[in-house]
Amino acid sequence: MKRVIHYLRAINAENMKEWRIELKYKPDFFRQFFAPFVYLLPYFLYGVALLGGRFSEHLQSITGVADMIAYTFIGYLIMGFLNTACWAMGWSLRKEQWYGTLDTVFAAPVPRWVYVAGMAFHSTLHQGLIMVFQAVIISVFFAIAFKTTGIGVVLVIVALMVVGLYGLGVLIAGLTIGLKQWWVISEALNTLMVVVTPIAYPLAVLPVFIRKISLVLPTTYGVMGVRHLLLGEQIGYDLTTILFRLAVILIVWVTIGMGVFMMMDRYGRKKGFVSLY
Repeated sequence: MKRVIHYLRAINAENMKEWRIELKYKPDFFRQFFAPFVYLLPYFLYGVALLGGRFSEHLQSITGVADMIAYTFIGYLIMGFLNTACWAMGWSLRKEQWYGTLDTVFAAPVPRWVYVAGMAFHSTLHQGLIMVFQAVIISVFFAIAFKTTGIGVVLVIVALMVVGLYGLGVLIAGLTIGLKQWWVISEALNTLMVVVTPIAYPLAVLPVFIRKISLVLPTTYGVMGVRHLLLGEQIGYDLTTILFRLAVILIVWVTIGMGVFMMMDRYGRKKGFVSLY
């Protein structure tokens, strides 16, 4: 128990360190709350231009949801956690290399995965705060009405999806140690998952081979499950299947991510370039 408490204190210490650094640069910190609206706006404009309005009978016939803006917004909102996994966690080790402090951080009397867990904890809080801010502003501005009866299951789905994504984040963080130019892999994975995950379009419109790829991604089940509960989207799976598959994907992704991280950590120490930028 003492060891667990020790690890939790170290995880929270990393979380608090990141908050202090971010709050030192207030313009950039607050920019992060409004930047997603800029990224989201093209989706709305394209949708309105193509459909001739906000609502679509064709979209409703496929998904059971006619409101294009509500449909797209939920997908984009949930996918914010993908950016956190691909960029924030991978960039965390790169920043320490940049600052020249990675050796000091890794010298702490805790396993090195605790540092990454601290970054994951911070990223969850940070992205969650942005997500709530976005949800309130967009919902009020566009008068979107969500179902709230299944909010508890929504939180479970999001939690499982986020932990699965952090398996990917740990993997990228590990590759940062050995490959340095982590952004190449991060950019490729992020782009692939954004295309394959049904963010602004239903899974049914994807080609069959891409649809099969999407079924091994936690974001697919996360987006579909949340939209089903909040908007009533018609999906081909029941909630039990979604929760089960998310749990399996979580175990697989976290296991692979931790394995790659520890392998690259040993490789970096052997070659002596862990902290080199």
